[in-house]
Amino acid sequence: MKLLYYLCLFCFISYHTAAQEMAHNCSNVKRYIHSPSAQQKRTTVSAAEEQYDVRYVKLDIALNNEDVSISGSAFTKAVVVADAMSSYVFELDTLLIVDSVFVNNSKAGFTSDGDARTVLLSNPLSKGQVFDVKVYYRGLPKAGNGFFDRSGLNNFIADPWGVKVTYTLSEPYMSSDWWPCKQSLQDKIDSAAIWVTVPDSLKAGSNGLLRNITGIQGGKNRYEWHTNYPIAYYLLSVAVAPYIDYSYSIPLHGITDAMPVQNYIYNRPGALDYFKPGLDSTAEMLQYFSEVFGVYPFYKEKYGHCMAPLFGGMEHQTMSTCGNSGPGLISHELAHQWFGDYVTCATWRDIWINEGFASYAEYLFYSRFRGESVARTRLNNFHTKLLAPNNAGGTVYVDDTTNIDRIFEGKLSYNKAAAVIHMLRFELNNDSVFFSVLKTFLKKYQWGTASTDDFKKTVNTISGSNWDVFFDQWIYKEGIPVYSVEWNQLGSAAFIRLVQSATHPQSVPLFSTSIVLKLVFDDGDTLVRLYNNQAIQDYKLNTDRQIRNIITDPDNWIINEDKGAVNNPVLGIDKLIAEGVNVFPNPATDKWVLLNISKDAQLFLVDAGGRSIAADVYDVGSVKVVNAKQLQSGVYILYVKEAGKKTKTYKLFKA
Repeated sequence: MKLLYYLCLFCFISYHTAAQEMAHNCSNVKRYIHSPSAQQKRTTVSAAEEQYDVRYVKLDIALNNEDVSISGSAFTKAVVVADAMSSYVFELDTLLIVDSVFVNNSKAGFTSDGDARTVLLSNPLSKGQVFDVKVYYRGLPKAGNGFFDRSGLNNFIADPWGVKVTYTLSEPYMSSDWWPCKQSLQDKIDSAAIWVTVPDSLKAGSNGLLRNITGIQGGKNRYEWHTNYPIAYYLLSVAVAPYIDYSYSIPLHGITDAMPVQNYIYNRPGALDYFKPGLDSTAEMLQYFSEVFGVYPFYKEKYGHCMAPLFGGMEHQTMSTCGNSGPGLISHELAHQWFGDYVTCATWRDIWINEGFASYAEYLFYSRFRGESVARTRLNNFHTKLLAPNNAGGTVYVDDTTNIDRIFEGKLSYNKAAAVIHMLRFELNNDSVFFSVLKTFLKKYQWGTASTDDFKKTVNTISGSNWDVFFDQWIYKEGIPVYSVEWNQLGSAAFIRLVQSATHPQSVPLFSTSIVLKLVFDDGDTLVRLYNNQAIQDYKLNTDRQIRNIITDPDNWIINEDKGAVNNPVLGIDKLIAEGVNVFPNPATDKWVLLNISKDAQLFLVDAGGRSIAADVYDVGSVKVVNAKQLQSGVYILYVKEAGKKTKTYKLFKA
């Protein structure tokens, strides 16, 4: 689901002037106030719905583009999975009237309790029995508009084209707004037919293949769509408008026949020219995603788009509903065909699997086809929306599925989820392993559902490591690390202190993670990868070049807040003392630092010829420093005389 519920008034007013490439994710306009109390919602309205498994659905409905009036029938074939079933329960909004119900071709009585409609069976059905139910219904449901009003059936004008569109939007709990259904993520429909009768001036787009357009008396056409792939209840869709069909075919590696890409675009002057560039980019996306995720799952049918007045889009299986054709939106919805449609989140708590991977696919697409600079901007966007003041709270794993805004919270289910996936890629530190994880996960859970734990198990198996800590701190808990760096260079020894705090220490007091530091030199930069698992952690590196600055995580691999780096002139001195070092660096370019010398010690410096040199000596903390900047290159002898001790002699070299 793409941000259809989180729009500001400005977004609504300026829709017609929006550039196609604008970010489709507007959910950050509304902020979710994180609640510590977890609340969960059943997707079905009655436990009795779990007594059967849906095998096939056929919708035969009539729609128009002037309003959301609907009439027709829904045929469901199912099998009993309970030991016995004495009633059949389905869901349908109370604004829709059920005219009659037939079970196995026999008319049956029914009762209504809110959206739950109960059909009493004349003879109980036993486990394994296959049965069918046909529901005739009609009515005028609540009309949503894809912006502020939520509804499964929407009607609105697409500006600036002046086209009225009727379209469905069922995710997460709104299929019952327009068809008699069972809203269970775990019970995918094995196959479906969606027949839509509309005035002959309109077209109706839907899932699967368009097998036939049948003329109906009274100036109407029936669009007969069929899909033979398993499909989640909320992915069944219809869009009705005066469309033109813009289609083409593309080859996919390993697939014999070319696959159709079918797009329904507003039948208005200039509309095709406006949407075409973005829709044409679908071809390269399909081919690329088929490489990195595995071949497009629904290649035997199609992929395509129905245009609708959305400030975003919805990943309806094989035919997404989109408000624009910008590559960000098109790549996002296409990636959902793998993450969301092919494999669907097991519960709405796991929605990050759908939305996080679809959002990350935007970055992958831009990186491949638009250059790393453009892709980096997209990735930085994910981070920026998490770094706003007090915006790092909330878990990626949804804690309140009763709140639709929380399920589709942009900063968590989209932005942070995508950033966490990028972090996983960083921590795996091997793209071959990373993409193997994705392909293996999709293959293992194909046509079904998968949970966060299922994905973690796949990562564990493919990588050969345990990722409990990673998922615990980044998915199940909240907050981000805050870093500051102290550094000091003593000759060829560079001492770095990484100091970490957390934005939400009550959840994660300390993040264990790899992190990259960029060491800035006069003649270039060097990246150093470190592992941080302490609040204050010291590192020692060797380098002959003078460090000028240190930048934390320059490529935004880790979601973090960076407080910057400072030079600490005494950092590391205790380490050298412990190592028995007395003078460093040696040779020196500007100074020698003396350790293990008392403050009242007397220092005498002579050159190689034995001539006394006026030494510029000063104290820094617990050490003494001899200034060598004004000295010529060569060899010097330093005599150190301390009370009650034998005079020490050091040979010093000035570079």
